[in-house]
Amino acid sequence: MKRFYHTILITLGLSIGAFSFAQADQANSAQLIIIIDDIGNNYALGNAIVELDAPLTLAFLPHTPHAKTLANKAHLQHKEIILHAPMENTFKVPLGPGALTRELSETEFKQTLKKAIASIPHAQGINNHMGSLLTQDTQSMKWVMETLKDEQLYFIDSLTSPKSVAYQQAKKYQLPTLRRHIFLDNDKSYEALSEQWSKALRIAHKTGRAVLIGHPYPESRAFLAKELPKLAAQNIELIPASQYLLQQAWKKFEPSNQQHTQNRANRYLLQNKNNHSSENTLPIVSDAQTLISQTTSPQTH
Repeated sequence: MKRFYHTILITLGLSIGAFSFAQADQANSAQLIIIIDDIGNNYALGNAIVELDAPLTLAFLPHTPHAKTLANKAHLQHKEIILHAPMENTFKVPLGPGALTRELSETEFKQTLKKAIASIPHAQGINNHMGSLLTQDTQSMKWVMETLKDEQLYFIDSLTSPKSVAYQQAKKYQLPTLRRHIFLDNDKSYEALSEQWSKALRIAHKTGRAVLIGHPYPESRAFLAKELPKLAAQNIELIPASQYLLQQAWKKFEPSNQQHTQNRANRYLLQNKNNHSSENTLPIVSDAQTLISQTTSPQTH
């Protein structure tokens, strides 16, 4: 599970050139991160998305019938995988297995989250499924971040409530973190999809990057299949979440600190080469790609 942090350490340890400054400088261009939620309940929808040839980030619901099969298949295709963690919402919509609520004790809460993480093979991070109520609760978010710190995973705030404190808590715990800018498909009509897509591209061009969240609807998949090939011509780079977070981590290491960084990373690798032998074969930058399955309404956050 401790894949994302270990990827950073391998990157720093192998050589300063392994993730070159030329690559890091790509962060200065417009970048788009697309996360597709709700994978795991519907095999056909999930499989169709896994087979899309694009570096999208797949968010799997825990303990669902097809999550492990699809996550393993996605991993073999070098795609990025995260846990889509069910969290308490203001509408009292049922959350299914692995739900995190304010009624849980600290021990129950953390155990539930750890079991959910363990249920999704190859997870590098998590985002929240619904959570419009829980993400407002500072204590609950502290427990989330403490667990993720221990598991060495990143956090993405789906921002299902404007009152969410999740992103701020992730920052306080010094976790790699992002938050959503745009939901793609609250309205699945082509006109609405086009409007949301255009908003995301404008944000990417204006700020350097945008985070777009979609769902495993056939309409969304068809729209993405049409629009994704056009991104390069629009001067937008599509990347998995971990690639952006890795770029941000790399920026913290200025040239004057490179030797110190090299020494620390080498010590880590020497100390952990036996414990992490299977992880040392991981690619330096996850080539994560793609999306979707299952249909949980994005309107009931």
